[in-house]
Amino acid sequence: MLLSLDFLNDMAQRHGDEIALEDASTQVSYTELATAVNALAVALQVKDPSPGSRVGLCAANSMEYVVSLLAILAAGKVLVPMNCHGTSEQMHQILMEAHPSAIIVDELGNALIKSEDELKIPFSQFPGLVYTYRGRKPDLASAAAGSGE
Repeated sequence: MLLSLDFLNDMAQRHGDEIALEDASTQVSYTELATAVNALAVALQVKDPSPGSRVGLCAANSMEYVVSLLAILAAGKVLVPMNCHGTSEQMHQILMEAHPSAIIVDELGNALIKSEDELKIPFSQFPGLVYTYRGRKPDLASAAAGSGE
């Protein structure tokens, strides 16, 4: 997955302030997207430095979902997709089988997943994580080890 991160960083350098993602109310530039993905990837590596550890993602489609997906891969983690429209019992079963080191959640996912709060990374924490880890890039050796490269 390093190629995806390399591609994103290359796009940010070449297209900077051009729009990378857009929805009805928000536009995100390539630079902003790369900054957020890199920062969240670093945060995931700080939380659990083990390459290849699992990270759950329980959220509806959104810009934050795209950032989360790319960051999980950039950090060399294994994505555990979780249906935010499932049941608490289904989510519990996934948690028991996958043993993720973190779960990224939106409001739906947060309410659905009954686990320790330390395990969850709510979308609402993203601005603080980006502020904290802005300008940093994930450890590529860990990312490569986690992706099997």
